[in-house]
Amino acid sequence: MGRVWLCEEVTAEHPFYLEEEKVNLYSFEELCYYLYQNTGVLEESFFNERLCFWLAQDVGQTELSRQLRQGIEQERSGCWCMEQILKAGGFYSSEELKQVLKTAERMEQKTPLERAKLRGDRLLRAEKYRDAISEYRRILEQADSDDDPVPGLIWHNMGTAYVRQMLFAPAAECYETAYGISKREESREAYLLALACRDGKAITGEADSLAEARQQLRELKQAGNRAGYEKQLERLLQNFRLEYRKSE
Repeated sequence: MGRVWLCEEVTAEHPFYLEEEKVNLYSFEELCYYLYQNTGVLEESFFNERLCFWLAQDVGQTELSRQLRQGIEQERSGCWCMEQILKAGGFYSSEELKQVLKTAERMEQKTPLERAKLRGDRLLRAEKYRDAISEYRRILEQADSDDDPVPGLIWHNMGTAYVRQMLFAPAAECYETAYGISKREESREAYLLALACRDGKAITGEADSLAEARQQLRELKQAGNRAGYEKQLERLLQNFRLEYRKSE
């Protein structure tokens, strides 16, 4: 059974609005819960003057607001800011705090692009596929590193979001782009399957051969025959690409 919180603190007359989630927080308890549940995707910029103002003016956390302002001026990390808020709330045990702060510290070691990807991944796991695709595209528009492998992972996951909506044509494009960037076998295999299943159907006359080819791939991979696996995969890639283009 999940934990039940009884909100006893001040309810804010003016809620704290979270732009990306389009959610309002009405109490200090809700803020603590949000921080604890979203540790892996929070940006350091979350802890800013707007939050400090809301804490002091709307939920009566004047001293905490002062501490956060001072910490921000001293360029303390987002992890430090989160720790001050969660400790002030007192809703979590010392072990829970220890674990969540470890997660926050790990996130601070990731690049901004990696952290942004996690936001899209969270939407994907929540089955909010359209929102995930929009988030992934927004991230890719801001990505500027040609040698960063993360865009390849983002393209792959965006393909997965399309697949789960049975939109196989755009999924194939995403997987193909992902493979072009990262050269990951997983993206190549997903690309082949998306081509074969585009529009919710297998390629005409190819259903049996596709199943046979997939079985051959599995056997080659299990046998450790990398050369044979690569050769078979390249052959399938060429065949399915030709079939796909013919049907356009």
